Amino acid sequence: MKLHRRTALALPALIAAASLPRPGATQAGGGVLRIAVSSNLRFLDPARTTIGEEYILNQLMFNGLVRMREDQQVEPELAESWTFSEDLKTWTFRLRRGVRFHHGRAMTAEDVIATFRRVLDPSTASPVRTNYEMVEAMEAPDPHTVIFRLSYPYGGFADILSDRQVKIIPADRIEELMTRPSGTGPFQFRSYAPGDRIVLARNPEYWEQGQPRLDGVELRILPEMSVRIAALQAGDLDVVWDLGPENIRQLRDARNIRVESVATASWDGAIMHNGIAPFNDIRVRRALHLAVPKADVVEAVLFGEGRPTISPIPPGHPFFAEDIRLPERADPQAARRLLREAGHPNGLRVPLVIPVGRPVRERLGVTLQQLARPAGFEIEIQRVPFARYAAEVSGKAPFYVDGYFARPTVDTATYPFLHSKGSWNERLWLYNEPRVDRALEAARLTGDPARQRPLYQEMQRALADNPPGYIAYAVNFACAYRSSVRDVQTHPMRWFDLRRGFIAT
Repeated sequence: MKLHRRTALALPALIAAASLPRPGATQAGGGVLRIAVSSNLRFLDPARTTIGEEYILNQLMFNGLVRMREDQQVEPELAESWTFSEDLKTWTFRLRRGVRFHHGRAMTAEDVIATFRRVLDPSTASPVRTNYEMVEAMEAPDPHTVIFRLSYPYGGFADILSDRQVKIIPADRIEELMTRPSGTGPFQFRSYAPGDRIVLARNPEYWEQGQPRLDGVELRILPEMSVRIAALQAGDLDVVWDLGPENIRQLRDARNIRVESVATASWDGAIMHNGIAPFNDIRVRRALHLAVPKADVVEAVLFGEGRPTISPIPPGHPFFAEDIRLPERADPQAARRLLREAGHPNGLRVPLVIPVGRPVRERLGVTLQQLARPAGFEIEIQRVPFARYAAEVSGKAPFYVDGYFARPTVDTATYPFLHSKGSWNERLWLYNEPRVDRALEAARLTGDPARQRPLYQEMQRALADNPPGYIAYAVNFACAYRSSVRDVQTHPMRWFDLRRGFIAT
């Protein structure tokens, strides 16, 4: 049957069901790649990961049933092939043979089922649980076959198996995931010293022949960007992950440094808790949009390394609603009028929490403070270290700045964040807009982009009328590399594929 693929966030996600190399002895001598990141990792358990540093580790130590390449095409990984029923409700995956976990046991269908049971279990608190709520049952008719039975048709089911949190874990080592994780990926865990580094070693039994080339990887935890850049220029680091837009220009012409900046669907914004005053009033949320033009925010915060957006669907995507006109200039009078109608005749004083250690988001908070003042918003900046953000701020503060990475499909980028029952929505703004719910529910029942497009555009129109918060922009993602780093690309999903990378001597 012909299946219209669910459209990915930057390019259509295409299934390339070609065979991959068989296991064999890996090459050695590629060096140890030293990557600078900014924060400690809270979770080594893939199902529970929520920040970019953790996602890097997921990609290096684990595999999924499928994976997403830098060009955002989806290809087989632990699943070598799959089929689906005519009604798109039964999906059968054939697993690759000869794959072993780092502790030596062969990977089987039971490990796949255990992985998804954990993600679907509310007690696991996986942030992507609602992405897989259509999974009604799973079966393992033999050790190398997994059948997923869905409660409704879902044409993009294979695509969403490339996401960060659904890496396959060993059913017999779940209790050790937080201390000594074991996966099937190209690198295996050696040690983690919070505040210092994570050390990974090459997996000599990796199932893809000749890979990885690197001897190991170290994630160095360095909160200050200036320290990271100085170490890169001195040759004490090989890669700086998540380069700030202000640093891109600084390093463009630097000797022995390569900078790559790619467009993504990752976004930053001001989260407004719709269940707490004053943001439980739609007029207050609308007033901030009238007060602060997003194009001005992109220039002030990103120095042009991004684009204004309405939702997690970025400009340039086929589903982006081009007909919605974002305000090009501030309208403080209209914003003040809405605040008066909402019961704030003398303006509104409100605290805004921003994450220390995330300079772009810090700058977003300060920019909102300055640009919103003429419209009657007196925003008081409160700074909280990013390491305490998840525990103390996310889902609790009425008004705070945060950011979220690109997802593998439009559905997984929108439904969890904007549907009234979405797992991320329940942690962020508690948004409830029936028009958005209806559009998102209808869009996941079809695999046809021609039918999805008007539904997602209707969702964006509803968001423009009733914004959940202030989704500011889709931000580019940049990394800086020593010129000796070869065959490593900047991935729009903000992780690294290091299977082929090496350090030239």
